[in-house]
Amino acid sequence: MLSWRLSAAPLALISAFFACPASAQVFEVVHPEVEKGAFELEALNGVVLSDRETGEERSAHEFALGYAPTSFWMPKLALELANPEGEDVVVEAFEFENIFLLFQGGGDGHDHAHGHDHADGAGRYALGFYGKLEVPNEGGIDDGAVVFGPLGEVSLGPVGLIGNFFVEVPFAEDSDPGLAYALQASTPVADSLELGFEAHGSVEQAFGDAPDLSEQEHVVGPAVYSAVDLGDGRLLEPRAALLFGVTEAAPDVTLSLNLELKF
Repeated sequence: MLSWRLSAAPLALISAFFACPASAQVFEVVHPEVEKGAFELEALNGVVLSDRETGEERSAHEFALGYAPTSFWMPKLALELANPEGEDVVVEAFEFENIFLLFQGGGDGHDHAHGHDHADGAGRYALGFYGKLEVPNEGGIDDGAVVFGPLGEVSLGPVGLIGNFFVEVPFAEDSDPGLAYALQASTPVADSLELGFEAHGSVEQAFGDAPDLSEQEHVVGPAVYSAVDLGDGRLLEPRAALLFGVTEAAPDVTLSLNLELKF
């Protein structure tokens, strides 16, 4: 493992994200953003760059389609895939996601990576709510879970901050709810290009028999965000992050690559 692992004291101040297995996973910071009549296609990918044993997940993938019938609600349908080392790709879960935009204000320019105008100092802010039903391919609804929690975004001059804080309630008996977080800070460095960092983590069964810090998964690392105008109202938003594990249970290094097409 990496020699700069965080000790329990400082990391405990930020522990709180969504229940993540000790395997490959996708990482996403969900934006509190809804545009009436808009479609979204997402491809989320996480590839573990450190050593994997046969049968352990080398990569995870999620493909989602969303449509906003109103100016405050976007539902999405998603399919999760897992790619175990030395084995075939398997369907892991089906998801029904919902993003609710509660309110927003300040600047709402659309001239760079995420469609938000950090650079003009307008101070954009938004608050949303996220809800998801996850049904595993094996086990079905009885082994599924509901995930819900707030989405927040604020622009402070040239810096944009986004935070997600989720509670996961599993349906399985003798399983306590877990907590999850996703954090992002970014700033424009060129037209349609932003640099920043992300932090993701989880505490399984946080309201019951929570694991020790070393058994939780927390990752942090740099990220780059962009946007490509394809014309005819289509916008492609690629994002890449290199996430380093800061606890023993987390993979040493994960490459996270996401693509989002809005139209």
